[in-house]
Amino acid sequence: MNTKISADVFGLYSVLLILIAGIVGGCSSDSKPKHKAEEQDQRAILNEGYSLLYHDLSGLSRVHLIFFVKTESEAVRKVTREVTDYAKTLGKKLEYVAKNYPAVNLNLDPVPVMEERTRKAMIKDRLRSVAPVVGLKGESFNRRMLQTLEGALNHNRFLCKVLAEEEPEPSLKQILANAQAEFDRLYAKVLDLLLETYYINTGERKVKK
Repeated sequence: MNTKISADVFGLYSVLLILIAGIVGGCSSDSKPKHKAEEQDQRAILNEGYSLLYHDLSGLSRVHLIFFVKTESEAVRKVTREVTDYAKTLGKKLEYVAKNYPAVNLNLDPVPVMEERTRKAMIKDRLRSVAPVVGLKGESFNRRMLQTLEGALNHNRFLCKVLAEEEPEPSLKQILANAQAEFDRLYAKVLDLLLETYYINTGERKVKK
């Protein structure tokens, strides 16, 4: 493996673990976002959402790189590649939007400092589970990958939904609505694979002989 691929893959682990451990962990109570919204204009709030979405897409678009060091399941590899291809496509579309709509900003960092530190602590704790050689293998790795994708897709489909509801510009609203529909489709596909392969009606893991 050359140095560039190695650097990309190990950088990817941090992205994966953020999605696994902390993608929904920073949710606040209903009162605080409303208070915060009163102090910001609508476009500033939307730009926080666009920045979060763009950041997530930059990570999702590289998830397939993990298969340079992990080769387990063709079905998992195929759905992962479908997710990463779409993430790359949507990321480029957002870059085009930002270029042509100067009011749209993709480069904000709206995650609070304490949340960022919490995510880093969770990354450190979970790093071994996806690391080469010492990490999960076989069915355990496949399940973790699918759970990772499920969490990321679920987060982003709702992020696009909320952005679409709040976005006043019709053309941008349509882009977000289309993105939500595609994330919904991919989420259902990943969830079906998880349910078919690893879970039964009670939610317990299927044990393969």
